[in-house]
Amino acid sequence: GITDQPSFNPDIMVTNMQGLHGPPCAEAAICAMLDLARQVPRILDNQRHKRWQRFPVRLVDGKRVAIIGLGVIAEALAPRCQALGMHVTGVTGAPRKLAGFDEVVKRDQMLDVVANSDFVVLLTPYTKQNHHLADAVFIAAMKTDAYLVNIARGGVVDEEALIDALRNKSIAGAALDVFAEEPLPEDHPLWTLDNVIITPHLGGFHDEYPKRALPILEHNMEKFLSG
Repeated sequence: GITDQPSFNPDIMVTNMQGLHGPPCAEAAICAMLDLARQVPRILDNQRHKRWQRFPVRLVDGKRVAIIGLGVIAEALAPRCQALGMHVTGVTGAPRKLAGFDEVVKRDQMLDVVANSDFVVLLTPYTKQNHHLADAVFIAAMKTDAYLVNIARGGVVDEEALIDALRNKSIAGAALDVFAEEPLPEDHPLWTLDNVIITPHLGGFHDEYPKRALPILEHNMEKFLSG
């Protein structure tokens, strides 16, 4: 963020792009889950090496997904998951009925939900409360055949605990779009793990970004100029 910087003038008005990242980040999460389930990195590696290697992939149909953090992205993601035949549970500090979710539970039930899920998707904002939300205890609660997807912020995950779990195969894998340090350093161990998919903070970055962002910006400017 910028509002926590010492040089930021408190008199400056800040607006946001509410709603802009719902569809693209939801699609990024769907892509991540399918890539993990169908072992797309392995498929592409076989293609590069001209290897004809058949193996059973995993279905997402009938699987359970936990979505941690229920903002605009989660509201876009949940019905897309249901369309793929997934059972969707939302975890939030303020439970409410939302379209696309089979159930929504309080945050104090998070570990129980995580323990029963095949995919765990992190969509929480990064705050002091959410620092290392996915810590060693959280990750240990996951099933050994479950996948973690982080489209939120890097600081939401304890990367050391995640690396240990991935190395020990105590979870099946992870798809990570955000990191504690970005760009991810070349010597970072996450680069070398064969059960990780790394994307360089691409979740909300797409070909129609200016076309979708500018109308929101124009609306905000009109409101500002009219007082």
